[in-house]
Order: sequence, then C-alpha cells, then structure tokens
Amino acid sequence: MKHILSELGYNVFMDILNASDFGVPQARKRIYILAFRKDLNIVNFDFPSPIKKDVALEDILLSDTETKEFLIKRDDIILKDVEINNRELKPIRIGTINKGGQGDRIYSPKGHAITLSAHGGGSGAKTGAYLINGKVRKLAPEECKLVQGFPIDFKIPVTNSQAWKQFGNSVAVPVLNKIMDKVVALNIY
Repeated sequence: MKHILSELGYNVFMDILNASDFGVPQARKRIYILAFRKDLNIVNFDFPSPIKKDVALEDILLSDTETKEFLIKRDDIILKDVEINNRELKPIRIGTINKGGQGDRIYSPKGHAITLSAHGGGSGAKTGAYLINGKVRKLAPEECKLVQGFPIDFKIPVTNSQAWKQFGNSVAVPVLNKIMDKVVALNIY
C-alpha cells in the first residue's frame, strides 16, 4: 500500500495508535495512514503523542434503569473471586460466560472496554460483557457512542443492532481530532 501510494505521487506516513491513550475508555489499536501529495513537500509527519487521561468505563456508564434490556442472564457465568478497586487504562478480565470465547468474557468497569466490533457473537456480542452493579450486561449503544468519543449530543438514528455495528466500524473521535490538529498545524491549505 505504501509503495503504491508513493508511486502515485504521495508521501506516506503511518502509525499504530490506541484509543486508550487518547482519553476514551476503550482498548482500540488501529493503524492510521496519512498521505500527502509530494508537491506539498511534507517529508516528516509526527503522529500525536498519547495523553494517558485517567478515564475508565465506569465514567461513562448509564443507569441500571436505562440498561436493563442489556442484562445477560445465564446459568454458566463464572466470576473470579477477586475485588477490583484500582482503575487501569486497559480491559480487566474478571470472568467468563460458557467457555469464555471472545464474546463471552466478562470485564470490570474499573478498566477500559474491549475493542467494539461490528461483527462477532457470544453473549456480549459487539461490545463485550461487563460486571456492573453486580449484574453482567453488554454496553448500550449510548455507552458505545461515548466509548468511541462521540459528543454527548450525537444522535443515534438507527436500531440498537445497527448502532452497535456502526460504532464497531467507527474510529475513535479523539484520535482523529488529535491527528487532524497535527495536519492543520502544517499550514498546507
């Protein structure tokens, strides 16, 4: 890809950035690629540095009454016998559902959400499962919106299923904002 873009007349820059490092409570590593026309003479581009903001999933959760439809009620839930008191800037796994496949792992809200997914199955399909106020549930679309860094007033005009898919396909907004701040600072316009 880099070679093809270069042959087409672009200087290409890429880096792997994790949304967890940019103020949202989600572990989401993605490769970011920027290409500038060679005639712009941009030969160096520094991607933004992590800001490491103390934020956890518990900071953006909705109330139990707003999320009761997302509860996971199963007989095969197994939780570790451990109390999580400290926050971490990564997902903290604390249990399993069934055999503990990817959609059947349970995490603490004291950490970050796992990477939202547009596809995938299991009890916590697309969002992961979390132990919140003593109950296991998946994230509501409104919570997924906040986990991706969308503004609080962003409207979700689709069904829950479509929203989970769209947020799973999205890029974390704060990461894009930081990258674009760097692009704007180049004064190429």
